[in-house]
Amino acid sequence: MNNPVIQKLKGKNKVVVFTLLSIIGVSLILSLIFTIIILSNKKIYKGIYVNDVYMGKMTYSEGCDLLKSIYTDKIGEIEIILTNNDFSKKFNLSEFNIVYDVENAVKKAYDIGRTGNIFRRFKDIFYVGKNGIVIDLEFSFNEKKLKDSIEDFYKNSLIEVQNPDIIIEEDNVYFYTGKPGTALDKDKVFEHIYNCIKTASNESFEIPVETIMPDDANIDDMYNKITREPKNAGASVENNEVVVVPHIRGIEIDKSELKNIIENHKNEFDTKKELPVSFIEPEIKTENIGDYLFRDVLASYTTHFSTDSQNNINRGVNIRLSSSIINGKVLGPGDEFSFNDVVGPRTRDRGYLSAYVYTNGKIVPDVGGGICQVSSTLYNAVLFSGLETVYRMNHMFTVGYVPYGQDAAVSYNELDFIFKNNTNWPVKINAYTTNNSVKFEIVGTNENPERKIEIVNVQISSTPAPVKYIDDPNMAQGTSVVIQSGKAGYVYDTYKVIKVNGVETERVFLYRSRYNPYQHIVKRGTKVVEEQQQSETAVNSYEEIELPEDSIPAAH
Repeated sequence: MNNPVIQKLKGKNKVVVFTLLSIIGVSLILSLIFTIIILSNKKIYKGIYVNDVYMGKMTYSEGCDLLKSIYTDKIGEIEIILTNNDFSKKFNLSEFNIVYDVENAVKKAYDIGRTGNIFRRFKDIFYVGKNGIVIDLEFSFNEKKLKDSIEDFYKNSLIEVQNPDIIIEEDNVYFYTGKPGTALDKDKVFEHIYNCIKTASNESFEIPVETIMPDDANIDDMYNKITREPKNAGASVENNEVVVVPHIRGIEIDKSELKNIIENHKNEFDTKKELPVSFIEPEIKTENIGDYLFRDVLASYTTHFSTDSQNNINRGVNIRLSSSIINGKVLGPGDEFSFNDVVGPRTRDRGYLSAYVYTNGKIVPDVGGGICQVSSTLYNAVLFSGLETVYRMNHMFTVGYVPYGQDAAVSYNELDFIFKNNTNWPVKINAYTTNNSVKFEIVGTNENPERKIEIVNVQISSTPAPVKYIDDPNMAQGTSVVIQSGKAGYVYDTYKVIKVNGVETERVFLYRSRYNPYQHIVKRGTKVVEEQQQSETAVNSYEEIELPEDSIPAAH
């Protein structure tokens, strides 16, 4: 039997269930619509900032336009002025090539809530809506140019600290107490301008300035700066011209007096205190330098040559030409003379002629023959003047124009003769040539007139010239002709002997010179003839070929 109450309740439950289902269905529909509306939003979600600029409810294009108007378009309008003391410098942000990455920042803002699945997207949207999020606007600029501008401002506005010092004038010496300076914190200036670039704004800024105190005066340092020995006037050489080096007066001061003066002024700044010094005059003053320049002939040396043949005439031309190039050459103290550098290449277009020389053990004509007589003559002037020989080499065979052991061979690009002016004054080389002689004179300042130099050559060994005979059946027996004059070989040691007032004080070994022997060649007859004819032929057929006096050096 159906209970009417129960039936009534069942009817009400159906209504409730239906109602609930209806509400749920509507809610789901509304949620779906809401979700669609939120997720299909074409604007940046709320709660999103780029730097301090709110981007919510803006389209991508609107966000870009806004940021460009705040940052990019304002770059040329923003000026920063740095001031320190009386110096100021104005910067315009456009100077530093600033570029704001607006599009990338707006894209990052727009992408929030638009990546991942639906639940991830809703989570991001509601999170930023409740808590907010800030996206940094990235930018770039010319950092080097900014730092250079700051450095320029720093240098121009900086008051440099001046430490205590000594000031030496012509007739007075002063103690300077020093002066405080200032320093700027360049890193903080950079940081300030960096923030102005970041925010596209001109924020007020007080430049941090630090006072730098000078160091305390060091008594020993000050004393050493004051005191000095007098220095004579001197001379150097530039472009073959004498340049006078002025004299320097010596200075003395009592150290205890200096200490008291410094201590009494230790708390004063930017002041000068005259010091009680004594000046010491040098022996040679600038105004008297002319009395010392080129006043003495340090040494001279002469050699002779023949002009009795075309070969010797050519040698004479070469000797005179090369000597004229050397004539007047001036060397300052410490300067070196290179024969090859000064004389230069010996070529026909420079006027040199061909004359016999020794080369590879043979007699051959060569352009510039005779030059070695010039270098050897100059070498002997150098020896007797006391100048320092830096490089010298003897010839392969003996030469006749200077003593054995006193020759100097030269060959352009191969062998040089080099000496150095080891005196305290300039020296000048004078060259004199006549038809049959060459002379070198070295003029300078002889500071030791009581000293004399002698050269001693000691023969260590000798080797006779080897003789070669050539039989000639066309020549009468007992007759001969010298085809080539030989030369003996020698070994010589050369010493420089120094005498003071005629007494030997020093003997210095200079060089060992080795001269090779040169073959003597004789042609002799083997033909049998009558005794009288043989005698006449012997008298009339003798001939000798002279060897040249020049030769190239041996390989050592």
